[in-house]
Amino acid sequence: MIERKRKPDGSERRYRCDLEYASSSLVVVSYVMRQGGAVFGTPIDIPPGSVSYGYFWRARPYTVYRMRDGDRIIAHRFDAVTGVRLREGQVSYRDLALDWWLTPEGELIEEDRDEFEELCRDGAFSAADLAAASRAERVLARAADRLLPELAAIEQRHGIAPPPRT
Repeated sequence: MIERKRKPDGSERRYRCDLEYASSSLVVVSYVMRQGGAVFGTPIDIPPGSVSYGYFWRARPYTVYRMRDGDRIIAHRFDAVTGVRLREGQVSYRDLALDWWLTPEGELIEEDRDEFEELCRDGAFSAADLAAASRAERVLARAADRLLPELAAIEQRHGIAPPPRT
């Protein structure tokens, strides 16, 4: 499975992942982070060998990456996105530069606001892009932690990951 991320500047990143689950509205992939969080410059310490489970919905303005170290949930990262396409062997989307981390303690950490605002000033986003980013921001500000039981239910129903430690 390939995750194809189109950046606002037009560049593209591709990640080879394992397909965990696919339907017409949702794809879940996994990716082993061999070098851990230092590679991505994350505000959360991601140990080497951790697994990121990526959730991509066709109709939502965000993606979720559920980071795990075995059965321990390290954190969740939400990205504002648009244009999610789910195809056989590939998930693709346009990244809108805004990201949020949700810690296990419930703290929501925003990333890349400066980059997003600069891109807005430079005209990198359409009105539809800005509306999607705004929707993602509203949903996550109000209910990021309420999405976690939905992820756990998807995992349990489809045998995707070990149950989280309680």
